Amino acid sequence: MSLLQDALRRVQKGAGAAQTPPAAPLPDLPPGKPETRWKLLVGVVAVAFLLGATAVFLLSRRPVPPAPEFALAPPPTPAPPTPPTPPPPAAEAAGALPGPPLPRLPAAGKPSAATAERARPAASPAPPAIRAAVESRPPAPPEKDPVLEKFNAAVGALDRGDPAEAVRLFRELTASSPELVEAWNGLGLGLLRRKDLDGADAAFSRALSLAPRHTPSLINAGLLRLAEGRVEEGAALFSRAMEISPGSPVPRVNLAVAQARLGRLGEAEQTLSAARARFPRNPDVLYQLGTVYERMGEREKSADAFAGFLAASGGSRPDLEERVRERLRSPAPGSRLDAVPLRPSQ
Repeated sequence: MSLLQDALRRVQKGAGAAQTPPAAPLPDLPPGKPETRWKLLVGVVAVAFLLGATAVFLLSRRPVPPAPEFALAPPPTPAPPTPPTPPPPAAEAAGALPGPPLPRLPAAGKPSAATAERARPAASPAPPAIRAAVESRPPAPPEKDPVLEKFNAAVGALDRGDPAEAVRLFRELTASSPELVEAWNGLGLGLLRRKDLDGADAAFSRALSLAPRHTPSLINAGLLRLAEGRVEEGAALFSRAMEISPGSPVPRVNLAVAQARLGRLGEAEQTLSAARARFPRNPDVLYQLGTVYERMGEREKSADAFAGFLAASGGSRPDLEERVRERLRSPAPGSRLDAVPLRPSQ
């Protein structure tokens, strides 16, 4: 019986640890009948059970602290709109200050009095020394192109009959500017004037390799073929040049000369007649047409073409004009004037 009492005391101590009111100490069971003892034991167990259940119930009913309340922050008050700032002027945005416009200087000479008066600021006139320097300042000369200057010098050497100087200058140009087609063409023409046919052929070939449709190179290469006696090849080159440049009489005249040298006078007459219809006042077309008619025995047509040549030439070719007049005064039977092929301009 003492063991049961120890167990009940331990239970009561555990309930006290759970903050339950302490139970009264159990009295010692008096001796009695066994049935009475069992009833007491059951009653003690029932009381202990009720005490434990009461403690659990009380613990489960402890108040739970309320959850903290979170207040919603009020929406931020919008700031009053700021009026847009107008953009600064372009000069100010770039960090520069606009100034008075500068006076325009004439191409040459001093400006007129009216121009100087309009250009002078009214509020703060420039000092006389500065104004005089501006008004008397000559225009800056244009920048010179050394390649263009040398090319023009070489062409001038050809025009005054100095092919050696022309060849020297053109060689310098082709060395410094190997892609300049005009320089190769000019070099070939200068070598052709010096009777260096192989060198001229190489120069014209180089020019045509750079620009296959370069009309002056085609014509000069055709003249080289005529000088070498390769008249058919020359005629083919003149024909190509005529197709490329139908507005030039030079390839037409040279094609007619090649056709006449090949004995195809009818084709030469047709080529020159078509050229005369397109260029009625061209002296070269009229002269070559007169020579073809003369070789064909068409004296009236020849005289008409020669008269047209004299009128169109107007004294610009005195030697050739005198020869034509001699033929018109006393034409010899079967005589003809030598057909002279034309060279193009550089």
